[in-house]
Amino acid sequence: MTNEPEKRADIADVVRMLDSLAPVQVEVVHAIIKSFADQQTNELVRSDFLTQDAFEYFAMRLAAHHAFSSHVLKKENFEHILEQAFKRTGGTAQRANSMTLRGADLTVNGVTLSLKTEGAQNLRAAHIVISKLMEAAWIKQIKTTDDIPQYLKKMVLPHFGNYDRIFILRSYKDAERNGFTRYDLREIGKSVLAEIGNLKPEDFSELTRTRTTSAIVKVDGKAAFQFRLDGSDDKLTINQLDVSLCPLHAWWSLSSPT
Repeated sequence: MTNEPEKRADIADVVRMLDSLAPVQVEVVHAIIKSFADQQTNELVRSDFLTQDAFEYFAMRLAAHHAFSSHVLKKENFEHILEQAFKRTGGTAQRANSMTLRGADLTVNGVTLSLKTEGAQNLRAAHIVISKLMEAAWIKQIKTTDDIPQYLKKMVLPHFGNYDRIFILRSYKDAERNGFTRYDLREIGKSVLAEIGNLKPEDFSELTRTRTTSAIVKVDGKAAFQFRLDGSDDKLTINQLDVSLCPLHAWWSLSSPT
């Protein structure tokens, strides 16, 4: 961490550099600095993933992003900022080289991560949607719902072995602060999703013409989420996942430009 003398030296250095910038460049820098000074509120709820330093760096990068954009952070931005947050604070982090690589998106300190984002306009704070859990071209091979359990055990459950932990960054309008955007970082337990493996043929709705079907997955006897096989674009989705099953690790609330 930077100490006070180093901070003062950095400030003096920034002031000197500002004098050499064009007016439009000063305007841009001023907007970014103002976004840092705005009243962002945040909290690191759990410390078994983000360190305090990584959490603070993430907050700073969120502020920089929203200095000029009213659009929420996308998945690629999320991956990049998280990678830089851990690298800056002394950890090791590496993103997957291929955007089409199945499995882990990022490896942090030897732990492989699957990263998701959710930021739909109609986002429901109490329920999580994973628009693409994984690609599933094998859906086209399903003839009846009797075929589904074998594919789940052969294709879906092994997929969860490609990474150690799953995190989702959710963004939505902060109901308590008008004009502010709220970000929640939650962990989705693999054991929760693995309950998919207990589904039986009769749990699924009737197959449509595109071989689309869905089933309600239960955890401890209670409905936890809807699991959907979408044959129209060969992917698996998760709907209505109860957030109470997904621990909150951190949150940030900050203003966006109008």
